[in-house]
Amino acid sequence: MKNIMEMDPIEALELLNILVNDQIFAARERLIVLLNEPPSAENRRELETEFREFYCGYESLAFFLETYEEDPLKGLPRHESLAKKLKRQREYILANRKTTLEERMSRRAGAYMNSDPMPEKKISELPTDEYRKLLRMLVSLELFSVQEPFLALLEQNAPLTELDVAFREFFVAYELLELALEAYHYDPDEGLELRPEVIERLEQSIADIEAGGKTYSLEEVFEELEGE
Repeated sequence: MKNIMEMDPIEALELLNILVNDQIFAARERLIVLLNEPPSAENRRELETEFREFYCGYESLAFFLETYEEDPLKGLPRHESLAKKLKRQREYILANRKTTLEERMSRRAGAYMNSDPMPEKKISELPTDEYRKLLRMLVSLELFSVQEPFLALLEQNAPLTELDVAFREFFVAYELLELALEAYHYDPDEGLELRPEVIERLEQSIADIEAGGKTYSLEEVFEELEGE
C-alpha cells in the first residue's frame, strides 16, 4: 500500500471511505448493546455472532493496511501533541509485538507458521465473564474514538494533507487492535456449517490440485480480479 499523499486523490478518498465505514464499526455498536444486557446463554450466543462480524471487519481492515510500509510518524512535526502520542503508542506496539507481518498474515489466512506457535488463549473457550471482559476491552480501543472525527473530515471534504494525518492516527489505532488480539486464537469459521455445494466445490478443488491442476498465487488472483 502506497503513501496516501502519493496516491491519486480519487483513489485515496475511495480507500479512506472504505476504511472508516468498515463493518467492524457497526459490529462494535451491536456488541456494546449486547454487553449492556445481563449475561445468559442466549446473550453469549448473540455476542459470539456479533464478535464474528467484528473479527471479520478486523480482517478486512488488515487486508488494506497490513502492507502499509510508510512510517506513520514520518513527516509529523515533533512538537505536536499528536506526534508525541503516536510515538508513545508505536514504541509500545513495537516493544510488545511478538509476531512478524508474515505470521500475522498467515494467521488471518487461517494457518500458523512453524515460527508462530498457537496462542494459549482460545476465545471460543473463554468463560463468560472473561469473554465479556475481553469484548469490553476491544470495543473501548482507540480505533473507535478516532473513526468518528476521521469520518467527519471525509464528509467535510477536508484537504488530503489533513486526511493523511488522520489516516496515520487511524493506522496506529488499528495496530493497537491487532496487538490486543495477538495473544488469542480465534477462527471465525469455527462452528459454522458448510453448505453441501460448498463442500463439494472444496473437495473438487483439492482433487484437481492433487491431480496436478494449476494453482494461483495471490498476485495472479488480484491481476485476474483487476481485469474483470
